[in-house]
Formats: sequence, structure tokens, C-alpha cells
Amino acid sequence: MKWNPRDWFRRADAAPQASYSADSLTEEQAIALLAGGYGVPSASGVVVNETTAMRVSTVYRCVALLSGTIASLPCEVYRQGKDGRSEPALDHPAYYLLHNEASALMTAHQFWRTFLWSAFMWGNGYGLIGRSALGSPQSLSWVHPTSVTPDLSADKTRLVYRIALPKGESRLFDQDDVLHWSFIGWDGKKGRAPLECAREAIALAAAGQEFNERFFAQGVAADIAIESPEKFNTEQARHFLDLWEKNHGGLAKQRAPVVVHGGAKIQRLDRKADESQLVESRTFQVEDICRFFGVPPHMVGHTSKSTSWGSGIEEQTLGFVKFTLRDILKGLEQEVNRKLLRSARFYCKFNLDALLRADSKGRAEFYKAALGGTQNPGFMTVNEVRALENLPPVEGGDALHAPVAKGKPSEGGTDAAAV
Repeated sequence: MKWNPRDWFRRADAAPQASYSADSLTEEQAIALLAGGYGVPSASGVVVNETTAMRVSTVYRCVALLSGTIASLPCEVYRQGKDGRSEPALDHPAYYLLHNEASALMTAHQFWRTFLWSAFMWGNGYGLIGRSALGSPQSLSWVHPTSVTPDLSADKTRLVYRIALPKGESRLFDQDDVLHWSFIGWDGKKGRAPLECAREAIALAAAGQEFNERFFAQGVAADIAIESPEKFNTEQARHFLDLWEKNHGGLAKQRAPVVVHGGAKIQRLDRKADESQLVESRTFQVEDICRFFGVPPHMVGHTSKSTSWGSGIEEQTLGFVKFTLRDILKGLEQEVNRKLLRSARFYCKFNLDALLRADSKGRAEFYKAALGGTQNPGFMTVNEVRALENLPPVEGGDALHAPVAKGKPSEGGTDAAAV
């Protein structure tokens, strides 16, 4: 009998959704629950789905940081020249789609940010490629992962994608017409959803946040207990509560004294957050969720164990670019190359120069070394440096600097310290 996620909610004797045991779920059932929008039950009793996960600030920031940072990088198409030099292929039809406007509904930035958001939340990002009659790409349309079902073709050599259309119909698309990038856990069809992989970490963070809200909303931090040598009857208890509300209702009366009789004593019940290790637990969950997404904790505002200044933060940020972003960008570039460009003469590249660009002093020192000096050859021309700074080329700025030893005649027959 085929398992249906709705069966979890059809039983008359079923417990509340949050009480389902996570141990009783298979991976396929968990993914089906996510796809149906129900969420995956966790051991902590919190159901993890798209809505509850994005309410956790660490998850929201990790997804927003990864998708937003990559979407902000220019995605450019280059043409491989015969002399080995590459130049921007501004005339390629895919250039405008990847760099400026993906479709009539989305700019390129909006497409990449939404495409990657779904990949980091659901494990897969999908984009439908619209083509002209001659096969050239004309549009890129984002498709929600829950609307796509990838499968192998009949001969098991290609992927085909069944996409649910808005009116309840579905259509089959070949792999060449669907841009598909998976976050992690590729099994030949699709990637695993981080919501399922990190459900316990996300659930604990959500539970800690909810506990915090209830902690203050219910006034647990400043509660009182009445100790009496004699048992209160119903009338005495009601009289005391009325007296307490009358004298302490509102901020203006909180410190007003209260008079009790019959030998009763008022005892304050202070419950501090550190006694339940709430602070330590929430701190650990921030770091744990960051590990799942490969984001340094300081980039989500968690700097309790590191300084906000100095080389430590700089090295962590550089490591984020090298070991997290570069892996994602390489996969995106290869997918675009084989689906949209489909030629060895063209390739796409997400430009990291703007992200890695140092301050003005650091750039000046780098350019000085790149242009070369009296004893060191240059590896960049003046016009190449000016292009990085968005400046127009100058006459004679395309020659590389090559130092000439003193006393050695140049090609023109004269000694020169530099060419």
C-alpha cells in the first residue's frame, strides 16, 4: 500500500502534530511531509517545515546570506579567443538572461536569489529554460521544488522532469530544458533537503526560542508563592488574589506593598535563564546550524567567542569564500555551461573580484605589484588595472612591463631601466 503523508492527519485518535516520533519516519516519508507543507516531526516535539525554519534567525540569516551574496555577484558569459584570451560575450543570448533579466517577471538578481533560496531550503533549485524555435535560450523561470519530480528516462541515461502546472496539469521536460542545482546529497535525481538533514538542530533552536517567549510572557522570571501555616479556603484565596491584583496591577503599582494576615509569608520564585542553561543551549544551536550551511558564525551576528575586529574574522571570511561559496559557484557555472551555453567556445563565470576586493590601500599595493617594478616583470597591464576600477583604457596601456638589466642595450639600441 502506498504511503500517503495525509494519513498522519486522518486518524481520529491521532495526537497533536508536534508529538509524532521522529524515529518512526523513513527518509522518503520525511521528504514527503516537507513537500506536502506539513513539516517533519522532531525529537524535541517541534515540527520543522519551511515556515518554522525561517522563523529561526540563524536559518533565515544563513539562507539569506548565501543566496543574497551569490545573487549579487555578476554572472557573465565569456568567449574563448583563438589566442587564449577571453572576452565578454555580450552578444550571446544567455548573457542578458544571466546578468540582467532572467525573464519578464524577474531580474537576474531576483532569479538567482530565489533559485538558491529554494536550493538551500529544499535541497534543489529549479529553473525552466525557455527557448526560441532555433534552440537559443530566451528566458529563465523559477519553479518551486515541490512542483518538480525528477526521474530517469526509460533508457536510464538522462533525467526528465515532471513539472506541475498552475491549473493542475503536468508536463514532462528533458534535462536540457531545466536548470537544476542541488545543495548536497545528490543521488542521481535530486539533493537532500537541509530541512530534513538539520531538522533536530533547527527544532531545538525553535524550541529554545518558544521557551524564551513563554518564559517572559508568562512572568516566570518574577513569580511569587504564598506560604501559610493554615490552609486557605476558597474565599480566602480569592480575597488574596483580588488584593494582589488591586495593589499590583499595572506598572505604577508593581512596587506597592501588600498586606497579608494569618501568618502567611510571600516568597519570591526567581527562575533565571542561566539556571536552565538556556543561553548556552541557544548559543550552541547557532553554531550547529551554521555548520550545516557552511557559514562562519560571525557572519550571522554570533561573535561571542571571537573578536569583531582583526585578522581572525578576515581569515574566516576568506575561508567562507574559498570553501563554501567557491564550491557552490563551481556547480552553478558547470550547470549553466552545459544547459544554456552548450559550447566549448563559451563559458560563464560568477565574478568574485568585487567580493574579494580590498580597501583602497590594499588595492593600491596589489596593483603596484601587478604592474611590475624596476626589477620585477608585470603580470597586468595598465588598461587591465583600469578596467577593474571601471576606468576607460588609455593609449599605450596594453603593454606588459618588462624590466631591462642595467648596461644591457634594449631592442632600440639604448640602455633603459624599464620598457
